[in-house]
Amino acid sequence: MLTPFGEGDATIDALFEGRTAFSTPASKWKLRNSQAAVIPQRPDAMRDGQWQRHLATRVASEVLDALPANIRDRPERCAFVFATSYGHLLDDAGDDTMSTWAKDCVLRLGYDVEPILVGSGCSSGSDALGVAAAMIGCEAIDIAIVVATDIVTSIKRLAHSTLGTMTAAEQRPFDIGRSGMLLGEASAAVALMRSEDCAENAGELIGVGAANDAFGLTAPDPSGLSVRLALDRALSAANLTSADLALYFAHGTGTPLNDELEAKVVEQVFADNHELAIVGTKGALGHALGACGLVEFILLLQMLRRQQVPQTVGLIHPIGEIAKRFSNADGRALNGHYGVSVTLGFGGFNTALIARA
Repeated sequence: MLTPFGEGDATIDALFEGRTAFSTPASKWKLRNSQAAVIPQRPDAMRDGQWQRHLATRVASEVLDALPANIRDRPERCAFVFATSYGHLLDDAGDDTMSTWAKDCVLRLGYDVEPILVGSGCSSGSDALGVAAAMIGCEAIDIAIVVATDIVTSIKRLAHSTLGTMTAAEQRPFDIGRSGMLLGEASAAVALMRSEDCAENAGELIGVGAANDAFGLTAPDPSGLSVRLALDRALSAANLTSADLALYFAHGTGTPLNDELEAKVVEQVFADNHELAIVGTKGALGHALGACGLVEFILLLQMLRRQQVPQTVGLIHPIGEIAKRFSNADGRALNGHYGVSVTLGFGGFNTALIARA
């Protein structure tokens, strides 16, 4: 995983330290907010499409290098599943399509296979894991390399500024004073395989649930039925109940509608689970759009392993009944090894991933 904080444990360590990754990248337009969370190593002359390919290839190569040779050298039983939102295409399309960058990355990695590209808005990274899990479950493949990469571009900043989804102040997930989100970029990769083929200390994806509310392009269905359905399906797949979960990793964009809906769903689904903790990380990392689902799944596993949850950066005055579920600056101990990560995407793509660590 590579974020504006760095790679390795740099991101999880920064979250426990309560830091933010925002800077002020240059823009030729006047925006509601000049801040964004960008990965700082980008060369000035590198175009958007090149940057996305560079980030995706970098994290995928690290995952491949860590695999045993007997797994890595069976390309006919391996799938490459890539995820992004619009990636670089709004600014730097040229002859590219949604899948061109993924094909280029696979070739750079030394494989001559056709990748799968998942593009479901902000749920793309989570849905890519779901696609990979389904392929393994039906024995079409033995291993999937899942890669999610999204970048901050000029047009994305302008679009969210114009839409009003970008805050004019600080990003404050689940705060009474929340007013929108800020963009971030990230790249992440995982190797997904059957549990019996993994090392003993590997984290597990044990339940996937998805639903689409088809309510609107940008606004979520205020009833929350689709989000609850995604959670119910994930719990059923994992053979768990809502009482079994220790951590809810929220989408938490900081927009008024999204956070109100998500808080309501948590209050309803986990009403009897008084030990459930909630965390959101977009107040520190920004919203990495199509990459956030995979990044947050990895962070979920890391928090479950540590049995500790950090504060939600940017949150000062929590909304509703969920206020008591957030950590303070000293962290909060978890009461179990199961957790769920939830993504709520544009167009109503809602996905829940249940992990065990």
